[in-house]
Amino acid sequence: MICSQENQLKAHSASLYALAKGRTVNTVFTAGADRVVAEWNLNAQEPNPFAIRVESTVYSLLTIDRQRLIIGTGVGGIHTIDLLSKKEIKHLKLHNKGIFHLHHDTVNHRIYSSSADGTVSVWDAESWELLWHLQCTDQKVRRTTTNPDGSLAAICCGDGRCLVLETQQHRIIQELDAHADSCNAAAFTADGQLLTGGKDAHLKRWDIKNGFQLKKAIPAHNFAIYDIVVAPNSNWIATASRDKTIKIWDHDLEEKPVRLDRKSHDGHINSVNGMIFLEDENRLVSCSDDRSAIIWRID
Repeated sequence: MICSQENQLKAHSASLYALAKGRTVNTVFTAGADRVVAEWNLNAQEPNPFAIRVESTVYSLLTIDRQRLIIGTGVGGIHTIDLLSKKEIKHLKLHNKGIFHLHHDTVNHRIYSSSADGTVSVWDAESWELLWHLQCTDQKVRRTTTNPDGSLAAICCGDGRCLVLETQQHRIIQELDAHADSCNAAAFTADGQLLTGGKDAHLKRWDIKNGFQLKKAIPAHNFAIYDIVVAPNSNWIATASRDKTIKIWDHDLEEKPVRLDRKSHDGHINSVNGMIFLEDENRLVSCSDDRSAIIWRID
């Protein structure tokens, strides 16, 4: 595996927390503490003229069919922007604290919003009808994700648990004591594995098909893991950490990961907060407290 840097995007004035695919395959959205959502061409040095300013820090972004951009803010607001007309078409305010993550379940056509108020809301992706409002913990909910066939949802809680729910009625079918202090990130692989990462800096793999058995626990980073993303073909797994590094793992977590850091790859100089794989699955975009986003190529 060879990893190299293609570009650094530097225009924000504060930490970056959120990324999303842009209006085309060659663009990406970035946002964070400066309250501005910017769009970039992947090979550009300056953002596109199209930009959105919201009322507070942006913690989460989501694009749907490259036609709608959904923005989750630090005060619990959810803004939906029509990317064709460039106008806001919906502003929801159900949560009373920050929206840490937005997830699109493409199988069931639902959107999950995960909040610092300890709840997860499940919305119809077209009408924005509220389908469920789930009280999950008295601490923060960091992330919610669904498996490839849309039958399971995994919810990452600030008390260290990862809740696994069936998605017909959203009943809890498994409660994993996943991590010390906080479960921060989760991702499903195509072959029925659940990956979690936590404040304890461990990356864990759970075998869903065999009773949610813990199959592997790796001390993956020096500080908290903030994000886990799986490449579209599931061959590569990327983890991002407060220790300022990204690590690229093979699917089975058997080989030594490639470490992307400041010294070896001119990487980030502060905490890495979020990542996305692009459609071609050879490019990964990361964002950081250092106010930059980096486009990486993996071969």
